[in-house]
Amino acid sequence: MIGQVESYSDAKRYGFIRGDDGRKYYVSRGNIDKKRVPSGVLHPGSTVEFNTGEGNKVFNVKYL
Repeated sequence: MIGQVESYSDAKRYGFIRGDDGRKYYVSRGNIDKKRVPSGVLHPGSTVEFNTGEGNKVFNVKYL
């Protein structure tokens, strides 16, 4: 799925992504693809690709 980072706190190590389906998803630092985002930090406004998990959790988050 494609989405846009709404918010991300490096200090708290989590944030939220708005998916192209209109839903809001939770992302934690451990679910960011370290090969594609070595810093492990997402920047608000950035477009990302991700897989959905249980409920509103996502994994394998990477920049497009």
